Amino acid sequence: MTMPTPTAGTGAPAAGGSAAVREARSGPELQIGQRREKVAYGSHICQLFNQRSEAFGVMLSLLRSGLHDGERCIMLASEPTFGAIRPKLAEHFPDLAEREEQGQITFFTQKDPFLVKGKFDPYYLVSAHQTQIGQALKEGWPAIRIGVDMSWLTRGLATTKDILKYEATCDAVFTFQNTPIVALAQYDYGRLSGSLVVELLKLHPIAIVGNFIKRNPYYHNSEEYLRRILHIERDRRQISL
Repeated sequence: MTMPTPTAGTGAPAAGGSAAVREARSGPELQIGQRREKVAYGSHICQLFNQRSEAFGVMLSLLRSGLHDGERCIMLASEPTFGAIRPKLAEHFPDLAEREEQGQITFFTQKDPFLVKGKFDPYYLVSAHQTQIGQALKEGWPAIRIGVDMSWLTRGLATTKDILKYEATCDAVFTFQNTPIVALAQYDYGRLSGSLVVELLKLHPIAIVGNFIKRNPYYHNSEEYLRRILHIERDRRQISL
């Protein structure tokens, strides 16, 4: 199955100097409620929302600031979310359709390109993100923003373990490798078990809950967390032999 890859855009900035551009900026700002918060590149953010309007607001801020900063933007979300977000972006960017054609922003409203034969595979999804990041940097974009409505993408398709594998791997790739990315994973708090909320918070250095964003005091080293999951699975396979 072919990984989803960005389409080369005529509007991409020149490749030369993109690293210098990233170094010159400390990181983008996100609008959270009535406050603006600066986040660093490499940030892997978890948003737990109770109201859909909270999710719309943060997703809009992520994409709007990314377009303003000349970065590659990707959204994975449902048709209703697309219907709410795109008109708001168009209010700020009358040339939004042109930016889409040039490849600066892409909206994915179908799950199939990110699934393997209709099933959620955490490592495949991370690989798809890496492909998109690599392609964006190759085209000359200085950084990338990815916003994913995880409740929509995983509903009925992923186990708790699948979700945790995905988040641990994302954090290891984005945060520890200093990837030029700001990644947002959104979860409907009302659809999560209390135990999954606790585990999700362990895997995100930054969390947004309601209208508050803060460094997460419950954050764990994701590489160690992922190794623990894999060791448990290996031990279970050995016991079953």
